[in-house]
Amino acid sequence: MKKIVIASLLALTPLAARAEYQQVNLTVFGMDCAPCAHAIHVSMKGIQGVDKVDVDLNTGLVTIRLSQDNTASMRQFNEDVEKNGFTHKDADLVVRGKLTGTAAAPILEVSGTQDRYALSPSVTSIDLASLLGKTVTVTGVLPQSPKGKVSDTLRYKTVAVVR
Repeated sequence: MKKIVIASLLALTPLAARAEYQQVNLTVFGMDCAPCAHAIHVSMKGIQGVDKVDVDLNTGLVTIRLSQDNTASMRQFNEDVEKNGFTHKDADLVVRGKLTGTAAAPILEVSGTQDRYALSPSVTSIDLASLLGKTVTVTGVLPQSPKGKVSDTLRYKTVAVVR
């Protein structure tokens, strides 16, 4: 009987929509030696939810892949770059979150974090009105921000409803 009750409760409970950073491609300026690259690798790998880190010393590109349901924030990535003495540039993101706001001023809320981004089109505008209130996956560019800050605007390339 307990199994039936538990199964019934689970069936009636809506599944929580996952929302998180899935991948962050961060360009790091000033990283010009193997120990520098290693320091960034170790630092990023120490953020809870980071699954894999690849550092390309030649291009300064740090590719961070994250586990599902992580709660990592962009502030953590930027702070780790800065505490190692480097500067972060634009970041290419693949992020999942809830689309809120209005059709004229859409906001992406990344659950599990306090990260919220005003969305602006990178190239061509996508009609986001029908996506408001839905969980979406967004790919886009987060522009460079001053030290200690995170940009509040994400220039999106694609927006897709999570099924």
